[in-house]
Amino acid sequence: MKKFLVISAFLVLIFASNAKSQSMTTVAYSMGLATGDLGDYASSFSGRGFTIDYRKMVQPNLGVGFYSGWNVFYDERPFDTYTVDNRTLSGKQYRYVNTVPLMLAADYYIKPGEDLNPFVGLGLGTSYTERATDMGIYRLTEDAWSFAFAPQVGFMYSLNRYAGVSLAVKYNMGLAAGDFDSTQSYLSFNIGYVFMGN
Repeated sequence: MKKFLVISAFLVLIFASNAKSQSMTTVAYSMGLATGDLGDYASSFSGRGFTIDYRKMVQPNLGVGFYSGWNVFYDERPFDTYTVDNRTLSGKQYRYVNTVPLMLAADYYIKPGEDLNPFVGLGLGTSYTERATDMGIYRLTEDAWSFAFAPQVGFMYSLNRYAGVSLAVKYNMGLAAGDFDSTQSYLSFNIGYVFMGN
């Protein structure tokens, strides 16, 4: 995870230093709700996550860049007998999910130049998902890198010409790959601080 943070910080610095037109870097606190197969595995609402979004404005109402982050989900299951693949174990289960999206992204801003600016966007790229199930001394893990996409809606409020705040909802979906026979998806609710540069 340290490698991921270093690479993300490096990319933000490179994009920010090379941007000649306006750019925006959003660092957000992210809350998540797993859906579909991932929701069946870990159904609890999660308050553990963050996102980093960078957009360079190529038109007054169009920004392109990248999106990344990290969301963690956790669930605790009661004492029971569970069968995974060809193994049957009895005990209490503790389930953990880590997801890391790495995507190219674009946003369309509906009211450029105004303080309150709604937007819609889409990210395309890859997502790493790891699921770990602990039962007593045993740990069962599944993971995959998969093709993924993340549509989003939200709005940004400009505090001044250098900073703003944003609220956004993203639907992150990684397609079936690796150890997963079905999509791994979740909603993320993001509250961020926006750094604006020229």
